[in-house]
Amino acid sequence: MRTRNRQSGQTLIVVIFISAIAALLVVASLSWAQSSVFQTAASNRNDIALEAAEAGVQVYISRLVENPQYWLNYVDTAEDPRTDSSTGGTVNPGAAWTPGHTWTYPAKIHTWVTLQNARFGIAKYNLRLFADPNDQNSIFVQSTAEVGSGTPVVRSIVAQVSPESIANYQMISNASIAYGSSATTTGKIYSAQDVVHQGTAVGAIYAEHEVCRNDSSGATCLKSDATDPAFSVGGAFDSTTTPAFSDKFPTPIDFTTFTGAISNIQSAAKATGVYANNASVSAWEIQFLSAGQVRVYPVTNTTDPGVAIGTLGCPTTYTLPSGDAPFYMYFQQPVIVGNGQNLTDACSSTSGVRDSVVNGQVTVATPGNLYIGGNISYASGTQSVLGLIASGNLIISQFAPQTLSWRAATLAQSGQWFTDTSSSTHTSMTFTGSIATAQGGYASMFASRTYNYDQILQTLRPPLFPTIENSWSIQYWHEVSPPAT
Repeated sequence: MRTRNRQSGQTLIVVIFISAIAALLVVASLSWAQSSVFQTAASNRNDIALEAAEAGVQVYISRLVENPQYWLNYVDTAEDPRTDSSTGGTVNPGAAWTPGHTWTYPAKIHTWVTLQNARFGIAKYNLRLFADPNDQNSIFVQSTAEVGSGTPVVRSIVAQVSPESIANYQMISNASIAYGSSATTTGKIYSAQDVVHQGTAVGAIYAEHEVCRNDSSGATCLKSDATDPAFSVGGAFDSTTTPAFSDKFPTPIDFTTFTGAISNIQSAAKATGVYANNASVSAWEIQFLSAGQVRVYPVTNTTDPGVAIGTLGCPTTYTLPSGDAPFYMYFQQPVIVGNGQNLTDACSSTSGVRDSVVNGQVTVATPGNLYIGGNISYASGTQSVLGLIASGNLIISQFAPQTLSWRAATLAQSGQWFTDTSSSTHTSMTFTGSIATAQGGYASMFASRTYNYDQILQTLRPPLFPTIENSWSIQYWHEVSPPAT
């Protein structure tokens, strides 16, 4: 009996010991679970704050799609009050803003817009807008989000928001486009009708009707030639493919929206650039110099600047602004960029051929035709870009060099992009840039033609160069410290 009692006592001690251990495990488990819940909630609030900030940017983009000038005309309902730098007055969220006036914001956030009621706390966001000093078409949107109460999680991002430029495409045409067997293209191509490409196409091709390998007589279209190596990189999309053109462009590009660009450039040229209008002048020839200058020559005694230059007048030299400041040139008469002839001007101050080396960010526009007469390049080691806009045609002149190399973003608003003669009189042309043309074009004056898309146009567009309607997107974003709350 004594032995059994002693054994019973030992059993009780063991049971108590095991129970204590189990209790400790339960307490530890509950503590860990509670800590895990708190950590999960904190992590989720952190993620939701970032998502809410991104959502704020997307909401603002939707405003810009409806009205591209929204940020210049209104203070958004999620935006802090703006203080007008000109008048000192305050304009509250949701009210109209005076275009052209700059603004500042208060030191602390005043405006919050609720996005959702979530299990981890209410999410709300605030907006602040800033102009992009290097791109008149872009803006910076700062979106700050707050999640939770008490000690909320706050995160803030700044996104550069821009409409897609027509310079993002190697070719945009409102008419059918045809490339011969000797043509090579590297950028995106868009046609509101057909694209016939017998050469090598590296970038994607979009045609509202069909993309074909041969001409209209017995055409071999892409739908039956999808494995062709010429189209294997970027692909091609038309009315017969999957995905189709309409999947890529639910709203086709409206060419009429480009026509406002030339009047904007005219106004800017009158204000800060070069504006020329002389009825006695047949055309104006311009030559860019690597030192950051441009010479302007009046041209007289010529009936067709695509065939020959008559009398080259005395030049006037202008200095382009330094850094990334834009420069605008507008000529009421036709424009010729350079020449491949050995000419002396009327003052005997310059002679020889006149190739251009651009050192600056320049857009040139004319309501007439624009002619290419010489080689065009950009000064090495610079952030240079050239935009050429003709309300009529963009024409490569017969006096251009036999081997022509030129670089620019180009637009023929209502006409064609073509060589002055269709006869193969020149050796080769290498074009680097982008083309937008209302009526298509050709360059058959050259036996060999290479069309390279200029990748710099993805991030650096010519000043006031036209953009595609309803195409706002985020170029990049990064997280920043939020304003005071």
